[in-house]
Amino acid sequence: MHGLENLKQRVVGGERVVGVSVRMTWDGPAIKEMVDDGNYDYVAVDAQNGPLDERLLVEFCQAANALDVPVQLRIKHASLAFLVGNMLDLGPSMIEIPQVNELDTVQTASTVFYYPQRGKRSWGPAFSPGRKAHEERLEYADWWNSHGLLWMQLESIRAVTQAKDFGDAGASVVSWGPNDLAFDRESNPFHPLQTDDDCIEHVLAQLKDEDTTLCLRTYSPEQQERYAEMGATMFMDESRLFGAPS
Repeated sequence: MHGLENLKQRVVGGERVVGVSVRMTWDGPAIKEMVDDGNYDYVAVDAQNGPLDERLLVEFCQAANALDVPVQLRIKHASLAFLVGNMLDLGPSMIEIPQVNELDTVQTASTVFYYPQRGKRSWGPAFSPGRKAHEERLEYADWWNSHGLLWMQLESIRAVTQAKDFGDAGASVVSWGPNDLAFDRESNPFHPLQTDDDCIEHVLAQLKDEDTTLCLRTYSPEQQERYAEMGATMFMDESRLFGAPS
């Protein structure tokens, strides 16, 4: 278990980092058992395709943060990027924004993800990770700006072709959305990027030597290893909750 203290350094440095999707209803012992069993680096909870209870999220993040397990939260919609700072105040270490197509979305999210002078996130991190170790306002702001991880989910060909631009605008991670991306590819049958692998290779090529990392959701160890052979280093294990996709 590595914690948030060096997670961003490991992600940017190209070390293999693997997280796992879990339920927001899980308590501390359940989180610890899962993380220990799989030697996972972070846990991920989803509000895009399910309900979001903010009090439940605070309780979940407090339990995970007490174990020094970083929490990734996928929010409901890209149009809510302006609320990223509010979501962070509930305790996650990472925010993922789904279905991002516009560079403006990344810029909006980045502004409220980072504290001044890099961004304009409002002060009020009562439940945020690392708060007890960094009590002074400017100290914590500097710590957060160098440790928090902002994610953008690539779910269209347009987004795939902008992966580097998203990173330049403040995203530390671009994540994969294969199903919605498949819908978009099917509606663009003559585009040069015809397969999921074509798109992944295109993103990896854009991000070579950049400080932005591609994270791939995987459903088996074999799939993770295949992506690793392509050059990917960051993964989210979906198999513990959902099994292999049909």
